[in-house]
Amino acid sequence: MTIVPLKKVSIVGVLADKERVLEAVQAFGAMHLIPLRPAQKELEAVPSGTGRDAVNALRWLIDCPAPRRAVTDKEGFDVDEVTAAAIANRQALLDAEDRRAALLKRIKDVRPWGEFSFAGLEEVGGYRLWFYVVPHNRFSAIDPAGKVLEIVHSDRRSAYVVLLSPQEPPVDAMPVPRVHVGEHSLSELERQLEAIEVLLEDLWAERRALTKWRVLMAAHLAEAQDRSARRRAALETADHERVFAMQGWLAAERVPEVGQLAEVFGTAVIVEDADRGDDVPTLLANRPELAGGELLVEFYQTPSYRDWDPSSIVYVSFILFFGMIMTDVGYGLLLLGLLYVFRKRFETSENGRRMLVMGYWLMASTALFGVLTGSYFGLTPPEGSLLAHLKIMNLKNVQAMMKLTLTIGVVHVVLANLMSSRHAKTRSRQLQPIGWCLVAVGGLTAFLGADIRPLQVGGLALAGAGLVMVGVYGSDREITSPKTAFLRVFDGLGSVFRLTNMFSDVLSYMRLFALGLAAASLAETINTLSGQLVHAAPGIGVLIAFAVLVIGHAINIGLGLIAGVVHGLRLNVIEFFNWGLKDEGKAFRPFRKQETGQ
Repeated sequence: MTIVPLKKVSIVGVLADKERVLEAVQAFGAMHLIPLRPAQKELEAVPSGTGRDAVNALRWLIDCPAPRRAVTDKEGFDVDEVTAAAIANRQALLDAEDRRAALLKRIKDVRPWGEFSFAGLEEVGGYRLWFYVVPHNRFSAIDPAGKVLEIVHSDRRSAYVVLLSPQEPPVDAMPVPRVHVGEHSLSELERQLEAIEVLLEDLWAERRALTKWRVLMAAHLAEAQDRSARRRAALETADHERVFAMQGWLAAERVPEVGQLAEVFGTAVIVEDADRGDDVPTLLANRPELAGGELLVEFYQTPSYRDWDPSSIVYVSFILFFGMIMTDVGYGLLLLGLLYVFRKRFETSENGRRMLVMGYWLMASTALFGVLTGSYFGLTPPEGSLLAHLKIMNLKNVQAMMKLTLTIGVVHVVLANLMSSRHAKTRSRQLQPIGWCLVAVGGLTAFLGADIRPLQVGGLALAGAGLVMVGVYGSDREITSPKTAFLRVFDGLGSVFRLTNMFSDVLSYMRLFALGLAAASLAETINTLSGQLVHAAPGIGVLIAFAVLVIGHAINIGLGLIAGVVHGLRLNVIEFFNWGLKDEGKAFRPFRKQETGQ
């Protein structure tokens, strides 16, 4: 885990070559550009290069199931025509599906009335047909006097009654409001449904035919974004008469490559070290198996360039915390299988592959802690079995779990302070975190050894020594007068007051125990409820119990995923960062060509 050392690189060349140089630097794809002149208004006028219709069209084609083989030959490809055709196809298909749904509902409503057609008023003596669906329990409320009624259909719940009347009957003429069956007969509605379903097949065939252009569409969008990015970069270079200059940050190890690039275009290259006052972006570099931690860190806060990279520690601790919260073998293996089935959806980009690997580890951690706590879809292994012997943690033992989670919290906070001390540049910033480590370890020792007098006293003494160290090294202020001496004491007292933060931050780790216990208890409750349903209603009770099991555990898994992500991240980016990182930085954003994801 490291923050990559960067160099400030300036490229100076002939203005006529600026576009070609920018394109070459973009293809190089490793420089974070530094704006050399303000151009906010001009930048706002530059389009992003991602037309909304084209993006929507590409998404529509990529999401199509069973797509056609993609073509890469540009002959016959017109991005505007394909975009228009895809957008029109999408709208037509949505309209057809809506029409089909409406016809299915209308057919369902009309079918009980049978096949009929409306005759002209002259043929039936001016009478009209009025339709009512009357529940059997309200049928006796109908007063037949003066009414021409006909029951055309009857099912278990209702009678379908037609009333003949020249005008619409009064509201109180029937015990229920009338229904509208429309002017089309059942056979006509079925013919319309058949036509719509044929149209849907044609539209789906058209959509699949258009998917052959998806790679070219993606490449076109990427090229448009690249052109837009170059136009934006061109507005931020320093131009004077026939010369232009551009500047950016580059990894120190890649500086020789820029020299080779400069030789091709005959440009001058100036390489400088970062000055103290430079706003240097942060480029994180980790081993591939731990690179997913960079996503977690940058999700909340990018560390300062002059600080340290917590990605690896955050990655490992997040995986462990997530497993402690979900803590079920069945859940972990089920989600691990789902991740494997849908793995190809993640393998189209580097970040997607990182997330996939992280997902595998999260589910493995969930299964591991499930074994340690003896939870298998909320079931406990039988006494004396191998799985029972592997159970070494009892979530219902409040005292033991409280001590475990508080120990984890102290270890995590102490690790943050140790890393902060290691990378600090001044004496006070090196020693003050050591003082907080003593406070945390001493407090934990006093708590765990509450029944052992020497251990308790020793822990309190260690915590007190830590507080003294925190106060003494509360700041780097030099003492040159009584006033500065007073301010130095004031700084030390202000640092000591962070004791309340230490106390609350360590207690915050008890959420690991609370959430794990809640998830396990809910799983057990679901199993108990389904078992009671089986015995309460033999036969149908089995189906209901199965539904309760599936829905209940699905809800519990969903809640566990949310809790694991939110609280697992929170303990890292709030409590851990609070003690480990001093300043916030900005992420390294290389000026490079877009990936098509194909």
